[in-house]
Amino acid sequence: MMTSIGQAVDRLKKDFPNLSISKVRYLEDEGLLKPKRSKGGYRVFSEEDIGRLTEILRLQSEQFLPLAVIRERLSGWQYGSAETFEAQSPDGDWELKEDREPVSLEDLFSKAGIGMETVRALETYGLIKTIELGEGQGLDQEDIDVLKVFGKLEKFGIEARHLRIYENLAQRESLLFQQILTPQIKHKSQKLRQKSREDLKELVELTEAFRRCLLKKSLKKANLV
Repeated sequence: MMTSIGQAVDRLKKDFPNLSISKVRYLEDEGLLKPKRSKGGYRVFSEEDIGRLTEILRLQSEQFLPLAVIRERLSGWQYGSAETFEAQSPDGDWELKEDREPVSLEDLFSKAGIGMETVRALETYGLIKTIELGEGQGLDQEDIDVLKVFGKLEKFGIEARHLRIYENLAQRESLLFQQILTPQIKHKSQKLRQKSREDLKELVELTEAFRRCLLKKSLKKANLV
């Protein structure tokens, strides 16, 4: 069964009240969705499209992941299957458990083929931080996400030291968001505290889009695009 973009939004509004048609179009522009078009040129969404959109919105609302990370997460999504994204991940489902529990380094090395040298390199530059688990050292899921993306960047000759600028930027952005949202977060009103979560999601999306705009300008100036 195919549905229009308006019907798709209406269907998901109950779980994601802030969803809008423009938001769905934005996600398509960012390459996270690829609905088919009707003969008249209108977007039509299959059940697989609805499932993918739901997963994107869940990752944003529950984990506050930026679109770049969500795009990476969804790289294993296979259209035409009713299975969940977790089961379709090319790396297996060990790193995508719902409880998002930390993973031991031993499991990382054996299941993901990640070496200690890579872990220590990222830790040296403050990009990840190992934690003590009952069975030894490990990483939380956020640092595992960093590790996975770094593994793909390495093929371009990028080293951990090159990525320190992103950690500095993330810290400065976090401080900026704290200054903006702290009054709402600390407010007695539950409604305002909930609004702070919604505002944070929007801030993350907008600043990510802003960075992409600036990067495109810089690449164009350097005659790379």
